[in-house]
Amino acid sequence: MLTNIQKSYILLSVSTLQTAANMFVPKCRKGYFRFWWDEKLHTLEDAAIDSNKIWKDAGKPRHDPIFLRRQSCKSQYRKQIREKEKAESETYTNDLHAALMLKNNTAFWQCWQSKFELQNKCSQVDGCVDPGIIADKFVQHFLQ
Repeated sequence: MLTNIQKSYILLSVSTLQTAANMFVPKCRKGYFRFWWDEKLHTLEDAAIDSNKIWKDAGKPRHDPIFLRRQSCKSQYRKQIREKEKAESETYTNDLHAALMLKNNTAFWQCWQSKFELQNKCSQVDGCVDPGIIADKFVQHFLQ
């Protein structure tokens, strides 16, 4: 059995770790860092931004070379993004297929979990939602 002091120490340790994680570990949604973003996309993005600025400074004309350049840069930029995103999903499919064909369960599930969000996020343990009670239940379970 744990004493109240030991329980308090465990809860304090958990709380300290959670606070440190919240302060120093960046939290981003899945897919935030696009590994497929490359120098070509940076160049196309800069060209699209510059041509849009020039178009605005010229009074937003609708039928002259400035407008056509803006549309062209914007179109190339969007097309390249779509191609990169498509290639990313094809890579996922190929990785999953290869792991499945090699009958490598570990690699398959690691690839699956890295590509797709988990739907079931546990918000309660054994009917309890209070973090203190949950911590006590874990302590009791792992002490046995």
